[in-house]
Amino acid sequence: MTNDKLNRALREVPIPESAEAEERGRQIVAAAFEERRSDNSEVGGAMTPTRSEGRSRRPIPRLALGLSLAALLAILLLSPAGAAVRDWVDDTFTASPPHPEPTLAKVPGGGRLLVQTGEGPVVVQPDGSKRLLGNYEGASWSPHGLFVAAVEGRDLSALEPDGTSRWSITAAQRVADPRWSPSGERIAYRSGKSLRIVAGDGSGDHLVNPETAPVAPAWSPSGTPELAYVNGQGQLRIATSEKSASRSGAPPDMAGAVVGPRVRKIDWGAGGQSILEVSPGSLHLQGMRLNKLEGRSELRRRTSLPIAPGATVVDAALAPQRPLVAAAVTFWKKHGTYGEAVVYRPGKQPRTLLSVPGSLGQVEWSPDGRRLLIAWPGANQWLFLPLGRGRGRAIADISKAIAPSGRPTSFPLLAGWCCRR
Repeated sequence: MTNDKLNRALREVPIPESAEAEERGRQIVAAAFEERRSDNSEVGGAMTPTRSEGRSRRPIPRLALGLSLAALLAILLLSPAGAAVRDWVDDTFTASPPHPEPTLAKVPGGGRLLVQTGEGPVVVQPDGSKRLLGNYEGASWSPHGLFVAAVEGRDLSALEPDGTSRWSITAAQRVADPRWSPSGERIAYRSGKSLRIVAGDGSGDHLVNPETAPVAPAWSPSGTPELAYVNGQGQLRIATSEKSASRSGAPPDMAGAVVGPRVRKIDWGAGGQSILEVSPGSLHLQGMRLNKLEGRSELRRRTSLPIAPGATVVDAALAPQRPLVAAAVTFWKKHGTYGEAVVYRPGKQPRTLLSVPGSLGQVEWSPDGRRLLIAWPGANQWLFLPLGRGRGRAIADISKAIAPSGRPTSFPLLAGWCCRR
């Protein structure tokens, strides 16, 4: 075959995934054009070039760069390594985190944050000011943020938001994971392997179950005195606050579906309609329905949320009033590790809010369910992401910004965002 015939044959061969490559190239050029328009608008409209620069000197490099990248994508798609390159491109050209701000001047969307630092729990006010509550190992909000339940060793204490102690009790074993009921009348907590409940004034301490998994319990937000927890066999259970007896948290045909060592977290939200079960390799929603005549919640269908192949769930949270789940997942691929923030909506495909290098951390909903606070430990940042319209915010060097002394010892842990207006 002559060179002319060979050249014609090569020109006629269709490029694999040409439509996708063309669309990526179009998006890159459009992004470059939007960047130029944004730069011009920041200085008051159309740019007026100087005599030495000429009229078209500035936009040409950006346009050329966009076209060059588009051409490079098309060429790489023809190579044997095209599949791997396409994976890298898909991972890279996704929603990126906002530009980090130097300090937390105010809490986006309002409300107060409870944060565990190396020095103890810290209350962050809406204006960004901070108060250290004391040398405690863990803490959680009471309803409406009137009090804080704090633990230290075998002691459980009720504090005011300024750190003033109201009462304290001492358990037989180390205390962890205190959770205040929505009514404010009870506090559930773990002491060693046992689950216990005490009244909001420190009286009436009693045992619920002697063998439980190391998972924080979750109260029903429907107003009933019901508590969800994971027992020692790894099963989801529902107990009443007045009785130690409990019932299974899964329908009979789903018994044993929850494996104890794998369950890291449960979250009762969506206005009481669902309990979220979080494991490294799975997310499940246990449907719940309030029986008003009997004054208790009834079990409904248990469903699985789709997890992308190769993904590991780092953390997930259920929205307070709506059946929305936000999750932070991590992928390990040949070209490196990256994390994604994903939102699940009923009847719709999961939506990826952003993708970042490294791994994301904790996930926390705002009190009104309109924003997400996602930790990014590798970058030492907090990411505040709106679900609808609005601009996301990132706070740089968050361990220093939150540390009461200004000398961070560890990355801060989220303990709650309070309270719904």
